[in-house]
Amino acid sequence: MRIFHFAAALAVSAAFLPPPAQAKTSGSSLPVILVHGMIYDLQADDNTWGSTYSRPDGRIGWTGMIGYLESHGLPFAGTIRPSQGQICLPGDLDVTGSYGSPHEARLFVLKFSGYANTDGVGYKAAELAEAIRQVCRYTGAKEVRIVAHSAGGLVARVYLQNALPGVPYRGDVDRLITIGTPHLGSALASHWGDYLGTRATSIKPDAPLIRDLNATFDLPRDVCFASIVIRAVAADSRDDGEELDPLVDAGFLSEMPPEYRRGGDEVVHVRSQNLRSAQCAARYEKATGRPVQYVVVRVPDPTPDSVSPKAVRVHMAATSDATVQHLVFGLLCDHTSLWRHSQPDQLAAWMDWQARIHASGAIEAYALDDHPMSSVSRIRLDDFAVESAAEAGRRYRFDGKAWSENAWVPLRKRWTHVAGNLDLRFDEFGRVRGATAIVE
Repeated sequence: MRIFHFAAALAVSAAFLPPPAQAKTSGSSLPVILVHGMIYDLQADDNTWGSTYSRPDGRIGWTGMIGYLESHGLPFAGTIRPSQGQICLPGDLDVTGSYGSPHEARLFVLKFSGYANTDGVGYKAAELAEAIRQVCRYTGAKEVRIVAHSAGGLVARVYLQNALPGVPYRGDVDRLITIGTPHLGSALASHWGDYLGTRATSIKPDAPLIRDLNATFDLPRDVCFASIVIRAVAADSRDDGEELDPLVDAGFLSEMPPEYRRGGDEVVHVRSQNLRSAQCAARYEKATGRPVQYVVVRVPDPTPDSVSPKAVRVHMAATSDATVQHLVFGLLCDHTSLWRHSQPDQLAAWMDWQARIHASGAIEAYALDDHPMSSVSRIRLDDFAVESAAEAGRRYRFDGKAWSENAWVPLRKRWTHVAGNLDLRFDEFGRVRGATAIVE
């Protein structure tokens, strides 16, 4: 037998998902603002959260995250479009596809102005702060919840951590959920800096703002945080991300399964996507007793055979993935139990869902070891069962296969059958803290 100390994730069918994060309600009672990240092509419209289509009844509908959340009880209010960098609702609210009244509104999309999109994160943070103030005024709410993709998560943190002079945090955010956010910076931004300007250079791992957000400024204690960490099949599977080491909470990261230490979504490394890896998160948890939540999701490559630099990457496709949408909804729900101490039986479904992801990772890792110089493009988990459960961990039995292709010999393709046991260690918040797979 071979023993691997690792974990990996596979985007699974929604049929395998438990009720989202043990949600007990139909949605969020607070307004939710969706925040996009950096726009590479300033001439193109941003479709991070979905696009419009004509419904059979003649009305306009939304695809993507907007359509999913709206169908799960969050009425869409419209798109906030800053005018000359300023925001005043309802004048700057594009209500295309919106059919609710202001007091019923629960879902807003913020699209930064042209000024902000050509800048780093500072101008965007100022627009986000004003958008939050306007949404609270417009709806009568005292707080909002933010879901941010990519660099949008850094924009939110700049506001929340009082990193922008003259724009103080007003205590008006309840939760921040990030998707594929480069919390520790993006190494790829270093390579694109000359082309994209401050949009990229401001989020390099060695940028002063990135260092201050993670090492100096504190996370606000009145906000709950969660990171959805995106990984791809056959993408970045062997990258170690050493350039991020100066910013991480080394003690925490050393205990984590390699799934959270190696790999990425073709743009951002998994280490950087997990806010809990940052030093400021360790201080936050010590001060509050609440966790910075995290969970890994494997998103299929939408353009697996394309070599074009303009091809859609896993990073950009994440917000359209059904698993990611399911998780976002669960983390937004009012009574999710993931930010408080819970008994193992209360989190059993959540832990078992994560275990399926990590079992798929065990299959991938074995196939890569058994078939050197290859990449895995498909993983099948054919059999999975809980063998034993204890307070600190659970053991699972798994059986499946992985399809691998040799990078140098195209005809060398094959299925690798893998079976074995997986031991996962969880903390009291349902977070995976360690994984060991024994493959037969």
